[in-house]
Amino acid sequence: MATIRVPITSVAVKKIYPLVSKSLSSNTAKYKRNLQEFFNARSKDIYDTAPYSRLMFGEDETQDFFKSINITKEQIRELLTETYYWKMNFSPAAAKDELTMTMMMIIRYFLKKGDKVNAEISAIYLAFSGRFYPSIHYGQFPKAQPSEYRHIMEYVVNNMLTMKFDLKREGSLFGAIRSICRTWLTKYGPTIKGDMDDEENAEIIKQLHGRIKSFIINIASLYYEAHENKNYLTYDSDMDNEDSFRLADNDSLRIERAVENAMNFINNNNVDFRLCTYASDTNVKVNEVKSIIEGIQDDKVCLGEIKELFRIIIAEYFQVSTNKNLASTDFVSKSITSKPNTKNKNILRQKEIIEGWLDEKSPQYRKRRSRPETKSSYYKSILKYYVLVINKANR
Repeated sequence: MATIRVPITSVAVKKIYPLVSKSLSSNTAKYKRNLQEFFNARSKDIYDTAPYSRLMFGEDETQDFFKSINITKEQIRELLTETYYWKMNFSPAAAKDELTMTMMMIIRYFLKKGDKVNAEISAIYLAFSGRFYPSIHYGQFPKAQPSEYRHIMEYVVNNMLTMKFDLKREGSLFGAIRSICRTWLTKYGPTIKGDMDDEENAEIIKQLHGRIKSFIINIASLYYEAHENKNYLTYDSDMDNEDSFRLADNDSLRIERAVENAMNFINNNNVDFRLCTYASDTNVKVNEVKSIIEGIQDDKVCLGEIKELFRIIIAEYFQVSTNKNLASTDFVSKSITSKPNTKNKNILRQKEIIEGWLDEKSPQYRKRRSRPETKSSYYKSILKYYVLVINKANR
């Protein structure tokens, strides 16, 4: 008897995408604000040095997402029932998930516009949404949660991971997930923005899920190996001698402590006029530097990017420094040195963050950025201010 093959549909591209495209044409700012609020609210866990904590992503987060794009979950579900696999026992299950399918079309929207930055942050948001990182973490860490046994995970990160691990190379959970998403987008981006059918779309979703699952499984297996064999470091609360402190104070922890010191400085103080003076130059006057910094720090959705910028600056300095002294003039001079032709992904991301702020917060920059020297001055002023903040906060 001949097998009856169900015709492959293209509901995602032909029906969901037009709805998403129309919505984002007028709701992109709201959409991006929701993403920033999501990352900011979970910044402690997302920007941690390892996958310590389970992230919550439930119905409230889902509804916040759909409200931000002015589309309802029910609208997407109704369209999904037209996919060829809707009534099947289908893998990946995420292909039947309203948020996942909508996010795939949002990523498509930005890729078709050539907006790689928003395509990337959208992919990262998808990776941290309920069907991906949260559910995978829950399944792979069923007992002895890393958040309860941080010293075991610290041992794993510092003694068992090699540079082939995204987590080791990138230095944070966010960095590792971002690296996975960048690789995924590089490989599947052309298909996503092309005329893919629902089978291709489902396979691409499956690939992202699989990559994140492999990342977590690899970490979890080493974590439980260290837990079972008890071959990990423990730090007693009364161990305050210098050697014990040096043992515990690894680079990842030092970076996170320094980042928190810098974040506390900006959260507990007004913009520092003296630092603005040091950061200004002939093209960017003191009051203009102060105005731009105030615009950035008064916008709560920028806090996550400020923290990311601090982490990049410190981590990059630690790569080239022997004493790793953030209170030194060596830290300031090395961190503000121009790197015009770099291919370093962290420095390129640093540039994206600062230029994004300038585009949004400085009308004068938008008017004057056509001159390379002036554009460079604005960039250096903002970078220098935040380098000086790190320097001052970690004395």
